[in-house]
Amino acid sequence: MKKWGLLLLVGLLAMFTIVACSGKDKASSSKDGSESSDGEVTLKFVHWVNEDVGKWEDVIAKYEAENPGVKVESMPLVENMNSRDYFKQLDLMASAGEEMDVIMFSNVNDLVKRIDAGLVEPITEFTKAEGIDINEVYNNSYPAYDGEYYGLPMKNITGLVMMNKAHLDEAGLDIPTEWTWDDYKEYAKKLTTDQHHGSYLHTWHELFSSLKLISKAENNMIVNEDGTSNAGDSMVSGSLELRNELENVEKSSVPFTEILSQKLDYRQQFFSQAASMVPIYSYMVTEWGQFTPEFEIAWAPWPKNSESDESTAPMGGDLVSIAKSSKHKQEAYDFMRWLTTEGIVEQGIWSPSWKDADVDKVLETMVNGTAKPDAVHMDSLKHALVSVKPTKTIAPPPYITEIYTEYGAEVELYLLGEQDLDTTMKNIEKKVQAIIDANQ
Repeated sequence: MKKWGLLLLVGLLAMFTIVACSGKDKASSSKDGSESSDGEVTLKFVHWVNEDVGKWEDVIAKYEAENPGVKVESMPLVENMNSRDYFKQLDLMASAGEEMDVIMFSNVNDLVKRIDAGLVEPITEFTKAEGIDINEVYNNSYPAYDGEYYGLPMKNITGLVMMNKAHLDEAGLDIPTEWTWDDYKEYAKKLTTDQHHGSYLHTWHELFSSLKLISKAENNMIVNEDGTSNAGDSMVSGSLELRNELENVEKSSVPFTEILSQKLDYRQQFFSQAASMVPIYSYMVTEWGQFTPEFEIAWAPWPKNSESDESTAPMGGDLVSIAKSSKHKQEAYDFMRWLTTEGIVEQGIWSPSWKDADVDKVLETMVNGTAKPDAVHMDSLKHALVSVKPTKTIAPPPYITEIYTEYGAEVELYLLGEQDLDTTMKNIEKKVQAIIDANQ
């Protein structure tokens, strides 16, 4: 695991948060109680969501108006809204010791990887001082890591399938209200024409090459909660078989070779109508990028592995954390609490994790704020979100990204036809165990 020595050194030696006057004329103090000058505090907020989508200026202006003496600088590190590219830039910033205060993460896996690297500050003492329990205040909260929490849940995103309703109508197919991955395969086959594929699965192997595994109600990661390997689970090989059948056997999903060679993207494939279905998360209700759909988007619940299974879906969402190097940790925490509660509701773009939010009202606001509200089939969207229960989540080990990197490399050899499934699974199990052993 890469360590950011310079960043950690700065975090250890830097003076802690300096007091700034709040909107209530009450002093704000840092962890060590030191007071600030009368100067203005500027919080550097790093993320990957551009202004067109995030509408940060308006929401930040509201916070600044309510908290004189605090300024928030929105810093999207990438232009393409790709969180993977964002994390590359974030790691470069961290290794260079660049200043930041609040960091956004797309999921707990990417957060945990950076805990041991010394990038983020525990927030448990802040929540205790405020007297809140994260699990009572937020949905999709995550387990503590070594007894500490390192971020506040922001979005509540749910796994679902977005579908081109015009393509469904042309094929004489109803919007699914409860279905399995076998049903998904049949839909993909019936939706495929000379003009478009029925399905698209992107290059994120922990999602698109693990569809059956992550659909399990529990034990749904490649490692178990106790740190042992779960690579031998039948749903791991089942996930690979599903993808291979869709792309290489039935040719009803965009072939992996094309995805790589043409550098295809799920937004481009779906909104250009080159693909009829994409299993994805509910952030796509509003995050269309530069596209405005020319068709109605239908939404189906996350498919089950078998008809007898309970309807569940992977749920998670973005988190926000305090940078270890921040000199304004209390102010950073205060901003995070507001952003993950009143702020995200005010923003009106994403479904919040905050339990006190009026979700129906938020959903209406979200859709009405898009470039084309009529493009969202509201009845199917609401059903896809409320008809499923969350799958169990765990705090993954910090080396989970290393495991998924090795997993993805073997998956690609399989999907590209360079090795068979048995060889692929043996290699996956061997490499996953080796990484676990190396980190004991």
